[in-house]
Amino acid sequence: MQTLRELLQDRIAPSRQYSERTVELYTQTLDQLAKFLGHDPTLDDLDDVIAAKFCRWRLTTKFRGKVITPATVGKDSQQLKAIWNFAAKKRLKRSDGTDIEFPDYRTPTIPKPRPRAFNADDLAKLVKAARHRRGHIGRLPAAWYWSTKLMAQFQTGERIGAILELRWGEVDIDRQTITFLAHTRKGHSQTITRPITDRLATLLACEKGDDTERVWPWLEHRSYASLYGSLKVLCRTAGVPYKPFHSVRKATASY
Repeated sequence: MQTLRELLQDRIAPSRQYSERTVELYTQTLDQLAKFLGHDPTLDDLDDVIAAKFCRWRLTTKFRGKVITPATVGKDSQQLKAIWNFAAKKRLKRSDGTDIEFPDYRTPTIPKPRPRAFNADDLAKLVKAARHRRGHIGRLPAAWYWSTKLMAQFQTGERIGAILELRWGEVDIDRQTITFLAHTRKGHSQTITRPITDRLATLLACEKGDDTERVWPWLEHRSYASLYGSLKVLCRTAGVPYKPFHSVRKATASY
């Protein structure tokens, strides 16, 4: 019997052109489902009652010492349904030879979160604290890496995923612009070019690499989760309440 993990890796991810990060998020959901079931989930486990009980279990079970948010449970449910819908559309079979039917359980209600953005003072403190960071990220000084990345994200309003995928070939120092290619952005549908300040362009020029090199490499050297852990440390150092990277994008919209 095929496992959902095999289905994800062998068929869904290639056909839907999922990024490594997307596959990682789906895998995290399957890891939790495996923990709930006591075995690696298979096509036979695509059952409405099992799915509903799994969502209830996720809402009431602590993860790393904390009860998770409804939004996380909603993400798990949506990702499980995406795998399930694929199996149903392809008319895959259970072990007893019957077709997989489409899911028919209720997705947990996800309260709309209150927008959380950094204000201008917060961002100034973060950039100032970043300029005093020690060590290196690959070949890049951590002080340069964090200060310029925060400045670029605020000035362009782009998501952290696209920021991490940016390569030097898309940075025009002379024209003071950054171009984010469609395949690196959410939705993969539109390439955009955003202006940056003279100050940021000058700072970027100090560490300019080959056109194919990432401007702010991270995953080549550290885990994705550690990126947020490092931001938490920076917020604490700067005396700023922690908010995720998306709050920088929200600040761009606010200002």
